Amino acid sequence: MQPENRSAAYFDAMREADEDLDDALSHVRAEEDAGRITPVKAAAERIGLLERHIAEGRRLRRELLGGS
Repeated sequence: MQPENRSAAYFDAMREADEDLDDALSHVRAEEDAGRITPVKAAAERIGLLERHIAEGRRLRRELLGGS
C-alpha cells in the first residue's frame, strides 16, 4: 500500500473509532442522566472507553502506518 493510501486508511479508521467513542460516551451520559448508573460508575465507564480508544489508535497506527 502506498504511504498516502496508508495515511488515508489510518485517518478513516480513526474517524470511525472516534465516532464509535462519541456514541459510547453519549450512551453513558444518557444512562447517568436517567439515573440508571451512578456518577462513579459513569466515570469508570468513561475511563474504560477512553483507554480502549487510545489502545485502538495505537493498534491502527502500528498496523496502518508502521509506527509505535
